[in-house]
Amino acid sequence: MKSRTFFNVLAGAIAIGWLFASLFSADAQGQRRNAAQPAPAAGPKVEKIDEKRFAELLKPNGKPLLINFWATWCEPCRQEFPDLVKIDAEYKGMIDFITISLDFEDEIATTVPKFLVEMKATMPTYLLVTADETAAIQMVSKDWAGALPFTVIYAPDGTMSYFHQGIVKYADLKNEIDILLRPKNETAKTDLFIIADFVKILGGHRTEALYFYENNWKIYRDEAMKRGVIESYELIEASSDTNSDFDLILITRYRGEDQFKNSEKNFEPILKELRPTGPMLKNTLKPEQFRRNLFYYSGRAVFSPSKFSKLT
Repeated sequence: MKSRTFFNVLAGAIAIGWLFASLFSADAQGQRRNAAQPAPAAGPKVEKIDEKRFAELLKPNGKPLLINFWATWCEPCRQEFPDLVKIDAEYKGMIDFITISLDFEDEIATTVPKFLVEMKATMPTYLLVTADETAAIQMVSKDWAGALPFTVIYAPDGTMSYFHQGIVKYADLKNEIDILLRPKNETAKTDLFIIADFVKILGGHRTEALYFYENNWKIYRDEAMKRGVIESYELIEASSDTNSDFDLILITRYRGEDQFKNSEKNFEPILKELRPTGPMLKNTLKPEQFRRNLFYYSGRAVFSPSKFSKLT
């Protein structure tokens, strides 16, 4: 029976993942041993590994190395898995991508491969069996408390370039991988490039203006983030003790100026797919009747958050 000092679901776990909990009680173990074992699941072979083999797998082999830690009993892990399969397909041959399951050892030929078949996953998958879960966790990162899911990227030289605890965003993974795949002389171009549009609401039509941006501008950018077209965005409703020339500030952040230069081309298919007949409007007012784009500023971020995700 595999020890579950960390690798077990804890009721009331934090929203981003399931905390690893204490050992099952003796009664629960007895019930598990006595339960009828299901027939082996058809599908990809899952290799059992120990601490020694685990340490070897953490070392890149000339390419960026992406590793995802997960388990079938971890609901956030199941939610993010389709995006991981998509990443694997897009970067096949360009990166090494493996997943490490923290399920029970007796699920290596049943539950785990069955789930992989359902996900149509083809990346190599390993099931870690170790007597010292804490030591295994420390091999990966001292900042990892053991919660799932957990994703890490190593540069080809073995340096950890990214880690995230909780459901990882497809766009974030794509951006981090793209940075590692760029030639070294292009790496400097990956600073955040920001566009800020300043908008005046006309005729007191605040309701129509906010409806327009929430149901069009925001929808486009949500999809753009999923596709890795932009880094992030926000809409700010300006307020001041004195009368202001503008009412709204629309901010869009790009991963480098090159991404911004390609934004019009990248947004075009998004607009056609999401709003093929034009933007959604409230009260039949046209955009020029409820807002005016005054001016916009563009520039690079002087200070920005670290590329390492915060653990929450």
